Amino acid sequence: MDAERFRQLREPFEALDAAAVRLYLARPGELHSSRYDALRYVISFAKLQVVRGKDGRDHEVGEALASFAWGVREALAPWLLKEASLARAAQAVPKLVEDTRKQRGRLLESFGIDAESLDAEVCERKLVVTCGGGGGAGYGYAGAWQSLHRAGLQPSMISGTSMGALIALFRARRKVFDPAPMYHAAQRLTWPGVFRILQTESRYGVPATLRLYLRSAIGSLFHTPDGRPLTFRDLDIPLLIVATGLGVDALKHDLTYYEHFLDDAVGADFHLRPSRAAKVAAVVNILRELLASPDALREVVFGGDAATEDADILDAAGFSSSIPGLIHYDVLRDDQRMKSMLDELYARYGITRLVEGGIVNNVPVKPAYDAVLAGRITRRNAWFLALDCFAPRMSSVMFLPVQQIVRPNVQRNIAYANHYFPLERTLNPLNLVPDYPDVLRAQEWTSKELEPVMPLIIESCRTLPTL
Repeated sequence: MDAERFRQLREPFEALDAAAVRLYLARPGELHSSRYDALRYVISFAKLQVVRGKDGRDHEVGEALASFAWGVREALAPWLLKEASLARAAQAVPKLVEDTRKQRGRLLESFGIDAESLDAEVCERKLVVTCGGGGGAGYGYAGAWQSLHRAGLQPSMISGTSMGALIALFRARRKVFDPAPMYHAAQRLTWPGVFRILQTESRYGVPATLRLYLRSAIGSLFHTPDGRPLTFRDLDIPLLIVATGLGVDALKHDLTYYEHFLDDAVGADFHLRPSRAAKVAAVVNILRELLASPDALREVVFGGDAATEDADILDAAGFSSSIPGLIHYDVLRDDQRMKSMLDELYARYGITRLVEGGIVNNVPVKPAYDAVLAGRITRRNAWFLALDCFAPRMSSVMFLPVQQIVRPNVQRNIAYANHYFPLERTLNPLNLVPDYPDVLRAQEWTSKELEPVMPLIIESCRTLPTL
C-alpha cells in the first residue's frame, strides 16, 4: 500500500479522533474519562490497516475491518464532526465497544496476531516531528524540542530539511533530551568559523560564494566514543534528511556562474551585506530555473534506506543546506567510505550534484510518513507534527518570492501532518550565525507560541488504556 492510499483510508478516523480530542479539551467534564478513552480506542481500532506481530510479520487487516470501520464512521461523524457533541457521540459508545471487542477477537483468531502487538498498535501513538528549512529562522526549533521534553514527549522519528535538519541533529543523537551540546555549539559559532570564501574544487555540490564548513564548526559534537563521525545508523532517534539531487539538465549555467554569483554581496567578515539584499534575493532566479525542469530534480532522503543509513549525518545536513549561488557544501576530505557511498547514490538517482533540500521538499512530512508506513518504527499509529519556520508572512516581504516558490511542495507534504505549526516570530532567515542571546530569544519565542498547542499534542499522543 502506498502512502497516499494509506492516508486516504485513515483520514476519516484521524478527523474523528482530532475532533474528540479538541472537544474533550474544550469542554472538560462533559464526558467521563473512561467513556472518552473507550471512544478513542474504538476510533483507533477502526483505522487499523497493518499490524506487526512479535514475530516481525506484517498483517494487513484493513479489508477485514472495512465493514466495521464504516459503521464506526457512520455512528460518530454526525456528532463529532457536524454537531460537535461529545455527549451525543458517547451514546453510541456501548454498542461500538461491544462490536470492537468482537472484531478484536476475530483478528486475534483469524490472523494469528498476538494480543500485545494488536493493543500496542491501537493504543500507542508515536510522535513524529518534521522541521522545515528556513535559514536563521530555524533556530526557534530549539524551543519546540524544549517544550516537547518538558511535556514528557519523546519523538520516535524526526525528519528535516536544511536548517531544520541541522537543529534536528542535536535532538536525534540521544533519546534523552540534552540541550547542552546545542547551547555549546551556539556559543562557539562564528561566521568565519562556519563559512569561508576561497577557491576550491567542487565534486558533489554546486559551487557558491560561501563555503560551508560544518565539520570544523561543530564536527567534534557528532562523533562516536571511539572518534568515528556519527552516521544515521548511530543515532538513537531515527532521522531523515532531505536534499535535492540535480540531474544533467537541471543547471542552466556553467559552474563558475554559481561560484561567483554573490561575490559582491559578501563582506570580508563573511557576513551577507544588508545593502546587497536585492542581490541575495536574486537567488530566487536560480531556484526558478531549477524548478523549470522538474524532471531533472530528485528528492534524496538520507537515512531513508539501507544505502544511506551509513552516511555521515553532517554531510547530509550540509548538502541539505547548500543553497545554489549562496552556500556550497562538499565532501573533499580523504574519506573513501563516504565518497564511495555518494558515487553509488549519484549513479542510482542519475544525478550530478546535491543541493538545498527545500527546492523539492521544505517541510518533509511525507518521507517520514513513508518510513512509518514501511515499518521503520514498527508501529504505524503515528501522530505527525510539522514545524515550519519559513511560512509566508507579509511582515517578511523580502522572502515572499522564495516562500512562494517552495509553498507548493510544503502544501503537498502537510496534507500528511496531523498538525501543521508555522512559527510566527523568528530570526531573520539571513541571520545564519546569530549571536548566542539571539538564539535564546528565538527559542523562547517558539516555546511561547507552542504553549496553547501543547495540550492538544500531549492528549493526541497519550497512550490509551485497552478495552
